[in-house]
Amino acid sequence: MPPAPDIAPLVEGLHRLFQKSGHKAVARILENWPERGRADRAVPPRDLPVTAFLPEALGNAPKDTAPLVRELTGRAPHLHWRQTYSEDDLGADFLRLYGWTTMFGPDGYVDSDRLLSGFLFLGPGVEYPVHRHSAEEAYLVLSGEASWNIAGAGWQRRPAGTIVHNPPWQLHGMRTDRGQPLLIGYLWNAGTIEKSQIMG
Repeated sequence: MPPAPDIAPLVEGLHRLFQKSGHKAVARILENWPERGRADRAVPPRDLPVTAFLPEALGNAPKDTAPLVRELTGRAPHLHWRQTYSEDDLGADFLRLYGWTTMFGPDGYVDSDRLLSGFLFLGPGVEYPVHRHSAEEAYLVLSGEASWNIAGAGWQRRPAGTIVHNPPWQLHGMRTDRGQPLLIGYLWNAGTIEKSQIMG
């Protein structure tokens, strides 16, 4: 197995941007942020088709988030990219344009049983249907013009730099209907990932 990638720039950049947001719920969730910024273990690299859109995400990233998006783009081939769903759940087209990687968590580079954090990526022209889950969650939009449906409020644009806070069981969905991939940093205030309940 290859050695663990240097995730410190990803961890530090993500923490800095979440902290900079000043969002009260984010500040509370960040209290569970592990002190270690270097990998506890190696996780075998695994690529997914969606990562081919990372250079485009870097080109679309604003000044504040571009350094982190650049670090992620450079390290992407050495990271383990995952998918929660199967083709039976949401179809082959969705899986081709969807993936995430975990920095902290039981299966991440840094072991944590209180917080999961990493990056979620959607390619252009895909909808992550409205869904919900038991864990509290916060997203930070790093790159991409996209539409969001939060708590049944209808589809609205959320620009890069936006924090989206989802309390437990709050309905939320995203669709990349503006011609750009969507890159998000996430905080999952729980120790395990669960498959979300798709509502649509």
